[in-house]
Amino acid sequence: MDTRLVVRQAAAACFARCGYDGTTMRTIATEAGVDAALIHHYFKTKRALFEETLALPDFSDPQLGAALRGTAPGEALVNAFLGAWDGPPEGSSFAQLLRAAATDPAQQTRLSELIASSLIAPAAVAIDPAANLPKLRATLVAAQLVGLAWTRYVLRLEPLASASAQLVAKTLGPSLSETIAGKVRR
Repeated sequence: MDTRLVVRQAAAACFARCGYDGTTMRTIATEAGVDAALIHHYFKTKRALFEETLALPDFSDPQLGAALRGTAPGEALVNAFLGAWDGPPEGSSFAQLLRAAATDPAQQTRLSELIASSLIAPAAVAIDPAANLPKLRATLVAAQLVGLAWTRYVLRLEPLASASAQLVAKTLGPSLSETIAGKVRR
């Protein structure tokens, strides 16, 4: 049994169910069936454990970098993000971070850092340098993906909240692809 993984999965379920503030290390320990001291051994703090439960695609992954340069990069990005974020019905830990960032300046900073390091910087590198303003394009893509997450997971607006990931990717993907490629409509 991979105890670290069991704790991480239990923590993700607790954060999704109770939010960051409503989750304690004891609650996570009970959910995981381990002693609370063991959690502190692996993760040190609740914040460190919370951050480990955040599921974002790894943009250093060569396959995703290749997808960003492929024929449908927007669709690949939406699929990657929805694959990482779709989770338990009560919501993902990323949705919890979005909710917390709405009112907590520390969480706003954390969310900004997470988006900048996990999405904008790697995507800007992956975007064809011949496209004008790659960092701006990457930031615009991030804005659309975070808006997608907010609408789908926090506000739960229909029909987006219950639409299949494939349908969302096929519908939103072309817009993101245009932003990534630098195409301009006239």
